[in-house]
Amino acid sequence: MDIMNSLKSSREMIDALIANKSQTFGSITMPGPLDELESVAGACVYALNKGNKIFFMGNGGSAAEAQHLAGELVSYFMTQSDPYAAIALNTDTSIITAISNDLGYKHIFSRQLQALSKPGDVAIYLSTSGSSENILEGMKFGKINGLINISFTGLKSRWMYDYSNYYIAVPSTSTPRIQEGHLILGHW
Repeated sequence: MDIMNSLKSSREMIDALIANKSQTFGSITMPGPLDELESVAGACVYALNKGNKIFFMGNGGSAAEAQHLAGELVSYFMTQSDPYAAIALNTDTSIITAISNDLGYKHIFSRQLQALSKPGDVAIYLSTSGSSENILEGMKFGKINGLINISFTGLKSRWMYDYSNYYIAVPSTSTPRIQEGHLILGHW
């Protein structure tokens, strides 16, 4: 794909986000991504005001975005502010490799949530495929244990939907477009 086609594809995804149309995926109709994002922002603010934390997690490029978004909250984003309690669970290689070795890679997020989270905390799961086993295991733990589960995904699968309190699907099946959409939505 040449750069002009790539830019055109990115613009189409951004235009689709701004259009904020509800999406039907299988038998499920999901709200527009910006409507859901407004609810997500409210849930995050409420949790932080109650003294809860926000956990981010993802694999590969989504792991980098999880770190980025957690960093925005702990440092400051656009204006100076007090730090917010945000943690990217994909950053500690000793913990990740210990859990992978002892329990299996699918438990790297659920085990950390078991150790660090409490009911009312927010868990934000970033997955372009929507079918990463370690993300789904984390979501199962979150749903059973009173976390606010927020999915950032695309239109590749809907496995995350059943475990989500809030479900934001970037209107694309292209991994780069989904990743771009996640970062745009995270900043919005």
